[in-house]
Amino acid sequence: MTAPEPARTKPIKITRPPKPKWWRIQNIRRMAQAAFFLLFLGLLAQTALPLRPLLPVDLFFRADPLVFLTAGLASRAVTPSMVVFSVGVLVITVLLGRFFCGWVCPMGTAVDLSDRFLFRVRKNRDLSPYRNLKYYILASLLVSALFSAQPTYFFDPLSLITRTLVWVAVSPLWIMGRWLGGQELVYRLAPSLAQTPLIPQIQPYFRAHWLAALIFAAVLALGYASRRFWCRNLCPLGALLALLSRWGLVRRQVKDDACLECRRCDRECKMGAIQPDPRRTQATECIECYNCVPLCGPRSTALPLALSRAGFDTGVDVKRRRLLGAAGIGALWAGLVNGDLGAKRSGNSEIRSLSPALIRPPGSLAEAPFLDRCTRCALCMKACPTGGLQPALAEAGLEGFWTPVLVPHIGYCAQHCNLCGEVCPTDAIQPFTPEEKSHLYIGRAVIDRSDCLVWAQGKECLVCDEHCSYRAIAWEEGEDGSRRPLVRSHLCTGCGECENKCPVQPRAAIRVISFGDRRHLSREAQARLRQDPQGT
Repeated sequence: MTAPEPARTKPIKITRPPKPKWWRIQNIRRMAQAAFFLLFLGLLAQTALPLRPLLPVDLFFRADPLVFLTAGLASRAVTPSMVVFSVGVLVITVLLGRFFCGWVCPMGTAVDLSDRFLFRVRKNRDLSPYRNLKYYILASLLVSALFSAQPTYFFDPLSLITRTLVWVAVSPLWIMGRWLGGQELVYRLAPSLAQTPLIPQIQPYFRAHWLAALIFAAVLALGYASRRFWCRNLCPLGALLALLSRWGLVRRQVKDDACLECRRCDRECKMGAIQPDPRRTQATECIECYNCVPLCGPRSTALPLALSRAGFDTGVDVKRRRLLGAAGIGALWAGLVNGDLGAKRSGNSEIRSLSPALIRPPGSLAEAPFLDRCTRCALCMKACPTGGLQPALAEAGLEGFWTPVLVPHIGYCAQHCNLCGEVCPTDAIQPFTPEEKSHLYIGRAVIDRSDCLVWAQGKECLVCDEHCSYRAIAWEEGEDGSRRPLVRSHLCTGCGECENKCPVQPRAAIRVISFGDRRHLSREAQARLRQDPQGT
């Protein structure tokens, strides 16, 4: 007599859910991502002459709470244009959760595109120990800002992607727009198109663009380790929004009796927000992408507006010692960059000089508050029609790395242009009118008589006088009847057009230096100085 066969348990069959229709919220989120990303690119393209955008070109930076907070702490001042948008994002985050990262952020969209098309196959790694790094980075940035240092530019996602697009992508796009479509064809068939910001007249070039490209490539390459590695573990803006999203009303709910624990939701979660128990969710990590909802076979998962905290974990596992260590690093950085090593102060303690080539854009604040507010977003460099605004390398020291400086041999400050003051999101460059530029002193031109064709060789040259927009070149008549150029310091604003047009190469015979910088004075005082240089 044979023993009866044991009863076979019927395996659980997981039905594949139907493909979501276009009106499902997951697809609406994708369309919102695409729309905001295209809006971001459109506003960036419009950051040029003529500036006639329907929306402010710095709209995304106005809605960046991290820049608003750190710039305010560092400068001890509030940027009025950022208040409504930044506070609005914070309030909506408190009410609805961390929606900005999943629906709006252009850096998050770029990371999503990279993850989808470049890193679809990944190794299964446990990266949970790195999740809290973003909170320590945020603490370090806030402490540095409290001590009037501004390292946020290196980690802020909006600054990072804008800087990369401006410095790295603009020049190749210029070349493609000119030659792939045919430069002469564009000029002859569509002269109006040739004048648009999308096809600039001067090929842009930015120093150290390769460094920005490497940093951005490294951020995208982290996607090989996990989806949205940057957003999960390193982004300080995400950390700030995560702390506020603990009270959000959009909460993932799972029906206990319907969940099959298939863990498909966990595998598809971009942020790793689903806990080992798939019925529980880490509130601070959920960006409301809705990827988990259509994947659930029995439809046990939903993200409704709810007050219930069942399965909704709001705690943040931050170690006190590491937090204090991060704060210490921020204070150390502030002490390092604020030490003014190598900076020489003149008799007026408000003026400091790190390099004779430190020429700031017109309308810039005095050096200390300028460095406190500048987020290195590169919008002013993108807007400069001559390409003269370049990222600082060593001219401004460690604290001023990548801040905008005018490099006259690349491009001068055009008399009719005031775009840099119009597009600056933090008011590090104050708005001004073209008429005011005649008394906004950013430097002073000096003539090197050993190189000047007129002084050194007795040749005839009128280039600096012909191109000076402010009539700052005077002529001295010598005993032999020869005429030689001089610079009238009270009329020279340091625009650099004379240096840019000087025929003496590779180093111009007339050069702009920072000695004539008068940014520490009010605009009224500078206007009086122009009218009465002796101060009588």
